[in-house]
Amino acid sequence: MDAAVAGLVAATVGVGGTLGSAWLTQRRGDASRREEWERLERTRRDEAAAQRAESGREARRAAYTEINAAARHYLATLNDHRHILRIGHDPQESLAAVEAARVEYRRRYAEAQMIVPDLVLTEVNRVDGDLNAVYGVLARLSRGTQREDDDIEAVRDAVKRGWQDLSRMRTTMRADLGVTGPSQGT
Repeated sequence: MDAAVAGLVAATVGVGGTLGSAWLTQRRGDASRREEWERLERTRRDEAAAQRAESGREARRAAYTEINAAARHYLATLNDHRHILRIGHDPQESLAAVEAARVEYRRRYAEAQMIVPDLVLTEVNRVDGDLNAVYGVLARLSRGTQREDDDIEAVRDAVKRGWQDLSRMRTTMRADLGVTGPSQGT
């Protein structure tokens, strides 16, 4: 009977071991698949976040390019109009060019307000203030409704400040995009 009990115990342990090893193998496979799925999910989330960041960077780059070009064109047009007034030519044609540049600039400025981060928006707003001040004086001078302190030479200084502020705005934009600094080849 000892041999029979020993045989029964050996058979039970053998069957239990076989079933236990199958169960353990299944659990380990499930855990491995779960870890792989979690790793793939993390990778997918990381790639989606990187893609969103790149998409945002591209949207900012496009907005920066557009507002920079529009502001530069508007300021150049204002400066041209200043020259027309200074030399005494009829300002109507020049004023029409200023108005067209102003409309385009205002559209780009409105777009930039929705896209650019606060640090860049501070510089964009500074340039906007410069442009509005120059436009206001030139518009009043063109229409003969100037104020006591409106002066064509003061506009020259304001235009000069405008170019400096445009340069500062561009530098801030480039820094935000990560393109400012020494080149990789040097």
